[in-house]
Amino acid sequence: MQQAFLGSIRRKLIASFLIVALIPLLLLVFINKQTTEKALTDNARQALSAAANETANRIDAFIDANLNSVRVEAILPGLARYLSLTPKQRDHSPEMKLATETLSSLSRKDMVNILSYALLDLNGKNILDTQISNMDKNESDEDYFKTPMTTGLSFVSSMKRSPKIPELVTLFFSSPVRNAKGKILGVLRVSYNATVVQQLVNRETERAGAKSLAILLDENYIYLAHSTAPQLLFKSIVPLPLDVVNQLQRQGRLPNYPVTELVTNESQLQQALDNKQSYLIASLSATGNQVNLIAIARLKYQPWSVLFAQPLDVALAPVKKQIRDAMLLFSIIASVVTIIAFSIVKLLTKPIIYLTDIVLQFTAGDLDIRAKINSQDEIGQLAKSFNKMALQLQTAFETLEQRVQERTAELVIAKEKAEDANQKLEQLANLDGLTQVANRRCFDKRLQAEWNRLAREQQPLSLILFDVDKFKSYNDYYGHQGGDNCLIRVAQTVQQTVSRPGDLVARYGGEEFSILLPNTDLEEAIAVAQSIQQAIHDLAIPHLHSDVKDIVTISLGITSVIPTSDIKPDILITSADKALYNAKQQGRDRYCIAVAR
Repeated sequence: MQQAFLGSIRRKLIASFLIVALIPLLLLVFINKQTTEKALTDNARQALSAAANETANRIDAFIDANLNSVRVEAILPGLARYLSLTPKQRDHSPEMKLATETLSSLSRKDMVNILSYALLDLNGKNILDTQISNMDKNESDEDYFKTPMTTGLSFVSSMKRSPKIPELVTLFFSSPVRNAKGKILGVLRVSYNATVVQQLVNRETERAGAKSLAILLDENYIYLAHSTAPQLLFKSIVPLPLDVVNQLQRQGRLPNYPVTELVTNESQLQQALDNKQSYLIASLSATGNQVNLIAIARLKYQPWSVLFAQPLDVALAPVKKQIRDAMLLFSIIASVVTIIAFSIVKLLTKPIIYLTDIVLQFTAGDLDIRAKINSQDEIGQLAKSFNKMALQLQTAFETLEQRVQERTAELVIAKEKAEDANQKLEQLANLDGLTQVANRRCFDKRLQAEWNRLAREQQPLSLILFDVDKFKSYNDYYGHQGGDNCLIRVAQTVQQTVSRPGDLVARYGGEEFSILLPNTDLEEAIAVAQSIQQAIHDLAIPHLHSDVKDIVTISLGITSVIPTSDIKPDILITSADKALYNAKQQGRDRYCIAVAR
């Protein structure tokens, strides 16, 4: 035990040395780690934000350039003259030749990305197209036709999947074509391969940092571009309402897949976009649910968002090496401090070992032993205090046993008094003061308890309610003292008649009593009621002012039920009360039965 005590002291002292020496170092490492992580995170965020904003600007510039181009191209005279002709005048006309050459020339300015140039008449009919298969097609329901016709301005559409080529994604630019008087004659429509936009999105990923990725989302949070997971294209980051999904599928902006296959469930990302945040830290399914730093930039000409993300572990990789170096240094310092602390602790604990040995001998029964005082420091003061305490304890031990015996005797007496008082209080709480049978409070508690128990066991519970016939007349004639004596005799007689341990006789109120009969069916309850009625007859208490008999009689209501958890025990009381009422109505001095429902 002494060795364990000393070992504990030494461990605490060594731990104290280590804490004093190493806590500042740990604090420094922690502060350095936090500072470095913040700096790396800020740098990564700035790089991602720069890449996202640059990409958004490039896409905006692409859209702006094409909107300007299509607006300028729409005023070329050959197009307006062709649209001003009637359908019959257009075929093989010089204007058709000029318009065809104009569209072909325009389509050749970017033969890689421009899919076709087309002229749509006022009805949205494709009357001239560099892609001949589109001619005569009705495009009046398309936004790139309806919007320029309504606003009179050039327009850029959302990205749409090609209905004919599964892998092709298109983007449409359009502008109204006007005559010299400014009247709209139709729409010039340009179909672009949207790969050009996706290439703009991917261009800045290397600049954003290692393992970074770029994403383009439209106003419905649908992926329009993804640098590392092209399989997510045309899926939404959160579930969309079914009517919205159906509308987007009709417009070619979502594939005709089941709704569950069109979602990636990026709720944190949706919340950031809804709140117009420019930066967040969240997990992405495309990176295996890794935590990512994510920067967000928004386009000017379309309600789209450009996101650049980088795994947090990649951004903070330099911190890991720094922590490993710091932990190595920490281990070396801890080892040196431990060796020094062990040597100092050994020197400091020597007088403590001596005092500990003295204390152990004293506690073992050597009350005469005392410590030698060899110094005036704290250890010497401790030895002096021990000697004084030992003398006081030696004196106290002589009378302690006698005091313990006296106190024990007092506690035994107090306990007996308390138990007696508790027993009396319990009796007062549950007994009727006049009749000395159970009171209404006791009856209510037992009814609930038996109801719950018998509901689990599916056994019957019966109840008898009875009261003394014409008791008011009895009380008026024989006086209140006589009435009280009558109730006492009736209650005690019933208490003796109902002899099973689980049965309960209680005063329900005034001259009315209740008998609770657990595990008793209706037939057995009737037998109990008959015995009680006969016992009251046998008392032959005179009742000269009763119109029932010249002795005291009782009327009884009987009911029985198998309790369930679906109904309350109040139904038992209601049913018995109804039966008691029937007994009184039928002339009293009898029992009636009611079925609990």
